[in-house]
Amino acid sequence: MVTREDIFAEIQRVPDERLDEVYNLLKKYGQNGEQSTTDVNVMARLREIKISSSPDLSIRANLHDLEIDDAE
Repeated sequence: MVTREDIFAEIQRVPDERLDEVYNLLKKYGQNGEQSTTDVNVMARLREIKISSSPDLSIRANLHDLEIDDAE
């Protein structure tokens, strides 16, 4: 179970320029008592992503080759 101390420790690691986002997220959660619907929609959309490839792609993929292709 996550404690308040765990949450405070993670907040301490957030860069200063991102504190506004964290504050707004906490405010929304406090007002609604739940996650905002836009967060849920994003996760739902991410779950819909389908990748068309061979079944053994994760075994055959060479990450070094992929990085070289991206750099070109």
